[in-house]
Amino acid sequence: MHKKIYIAIVVVIFFIAIVVSQLLFSKGNIFEQQMLIQQIELKQKQIDSLNTVIEERKLIIERLQNDSLYKEEILRTRYGMSRKDEKVFQMVK
Repeated sequence: MHKKIYIAIVVVIFFIAIVVSQLLFSKGNIFEQQMLIQQIELKQKQIDSLNTVIEERKLIIERLQNDSLYKEEILRTRYGMSRKDEKVFQMVK
């Protein structure tokens, strides 16, 4: 009777050892899964950041298509353009 109990205990311990070794050392183990979770979170942050940039660019495109004052502001500030017969003064520090 005791022999059967010991055999059952050994089988259960052996089974548990196999499961633990599979969790720790097999392909797709716990450590690899944790690393993948961190990579997924990093990529999700990058996606969110790029989505923000896309939305900002869409807003700029919409303003360039519809807002003439915005276009004029960009032409004057970035490219130094002026209207015909307009005098431009540049301030020097």
